[in-house]
Amino acid sequence: MKKISTLLFLLLALNACSKIDDHFAVPQQPVVQTETSAISEFTGYAQGNTVYLSFTYKGDLSQVAAFRIYSGVDSHQLCAIGELQITSKDAGHFQFTDTHPKGDPTYYLIGIVDQQGHITYANLILPVSLHAQHS
Repeated sequence: MKKISTLLFLLLALNACSKIDDHFAVPQQPVVQTETSAISEFTGYAQGNTVYLSFTYKGDLSQVAAFRIYSGVDSHQLCAIGELQITSKDAGHFQFTDTHPKGDPTYYLIGIVDQQGHITYANLILPVSLHAQHS
């Protein structure tokens, strides 16, 4: 019985993310930035079935390879849904569009991927409700 419940749990966890969501965040990878975050002004709003996120990065962009965006139906099971690659033109303000929110609300987290591939998670999980439409 224990094997069946373990397999069922694993199947549910895998189904929580699509096949492209191969990177899990909280709580699978416990490295979370808890002090002051270089991410600020992390906001999001819904229009129809689309969520628009924006944030500002106040750290050294030359040390960042990408920002990985995570989402989920609760703040404990977040899956990667996309990445914003850093270019030399980036000025520190970023936007991301989620055309397939996972629920209402959908929770979002930003992972900061450094040049060596290590990820540090911002210390804010943002809930965005599809019913609170932006005007």
